[in-house]
Amino acid sequence: MNLLSIQDFSVNFGYFCPVKNVSLNIGVGECVALVGPSGCGKTSLAQAILRLQSDAVYQGKICFEDRNILEFSEQEMCQLRGGKIAMIFQEPMTSLNPLHTVEQQIFETLQLHQKNPVKKEIDILLQQVELTDIVRIKSSYPHQLSGGQRQRVMIAMALAGSPKLLIADEPTTALDSDTQSQILTLLQKLKTELNLSILFITHDIAIVAQMADRVYAMEEGCIVGDKAPDPIDFGSCVPLEDNAQTVLSVQDLSVSYGKLQVVSHFSFDLKKGETLGLIGPSGSGKSSVGLAVARLIDATGKVLLNGQDFFTLKGRALKTARAHLQMVFQDPFSSLNPRWLVHDIIAEAGMIHHIPNLDVELKETLDKVHLSENILERYPNELSGGQRVRVALARALILKPQVLILDEITSALDIKIQKQIIDLLKELQQKYKLSYLFITHDKRVLNALAHRLIDLTSFVSLRFSQPLEYPLQES
Repeated sequence: MNLLSIQDFSVNFGYFCPVKNVSLNIGVGECVALVGPSGCGKTSLAQAILRLQSDAVYQGKICFEDRNILEFSEQEMCQLRGGKIAMIFQEPMTSLNPLHTVEQQIFETLQLHQKNPVKKEIDILLQQVELTDIVRIKSSYPHQLSGGQRQRVMIAMALAGSPKLLIADEPTTALDSDTQSQILTLLQKLKTELNLSILFITHDIAIVAQMADRVYAMEEGCIVGDKAPDPIDFGSCVPLEDNAQTVLSVQDLSVSYGKLQVVSHFSFDLKKGETLGLIGPSGSGKSSVGLAVARLIDATGKVLLNGQDFFTLKGRALKTARAHLQMVFQDPFSSLNPRWLVHDIIAEAGMIHHIPNLDVELKETLDKVHLSENILERYPNELSGGQRVRVALARALILKPQVLILDEITSALDIKIQKQIIDLLKELQQKYKLSYLFITHDKRVLNALAHRLIDLTSFVSLRFSQPLEYPLQES
């Protein structure tokens, strides 16, 4: 028996049609995976099921329990959303309200779907998603939780209305492998215990085999098959020159947030043209190391950049040194100013550092990251995920740095776009002898880029004598 049946369904935004004549079915208690590259229409289809796109024109049928959702009144849709059909959005940090505690946000959901909700139900929901230290979690704001904890809170909010269908839109994209596995196991457990149907949207082929009873593959708005695409080979790292000089030396680095010490007496060297991978689970201090080395948060210890103590530089000397060490952040969508054109975003650094012939340099930098000039007149929200990463790279590269700190820059990209960005990083490294401190939780990406690996779980440094092989299905 089908709980949800989509028949010859299309979504139109005037000149743009992201979903074209799609048909798919989801049975009671079944997990169906919807896979495909970024921009293929997966999220547009998911949002259309709940009619979240106010300016869209829908054609076809979406039948839930044998009733066409497209014929529902807005009042009926309000009862359906979060009640019988709930959705977990891709990025919990932007989906959760930063001004409300976890308790306030879950209770709000309960109030929408129950006449007399009881606050004790919040504890039950948080226990159901296997969160511990519930008293602290309830009183916390989203920024005070780890990525895995935020995702569990999102799942708890989705379960608050006792839905029959859960739409999970890339729920594990930005999580490390251990946390990702925990979330997937949790969803499987909830599916079994609650007889929950799940539409699982992902670009990660490895997840499909673990989660899905059936698969729909999507490309350019259309369903193109019932199998996940074949794995993609990321290749191996650029060979490192013999006797390469050390450009960055970090000695006894320690980082604390109040009484909490997240990094303790951490040291490493980075050579010219080398990629050093920094891996570890969420909360292990990876991003804190990157931010500390770039002097974006307070830290103790020494950071020697070309032999100079970067931590003691001031004024003009610091400004000059900053051009040689640049950072590209984890989420380019939030790190790019949404009110600025791409031209202004990239040009800002050049203006601060008084780069001569800035427009010429800007166009040459765009060419380095394989972007066309017509992108300069767009805003960040008009770009794809891959384009935003390239813009963030261009903003750093316009200063012609020697060292790039790359913080999870491929984590939110689908496999095809990941390979494009990895190939671009290799090309830039080979051409300009760039050194990368690459922060990630993805071993496949490290295998393709890194010459050495430091695992922050155990603070053990390993040298790759040859590229390590991590089969896609085991990553």
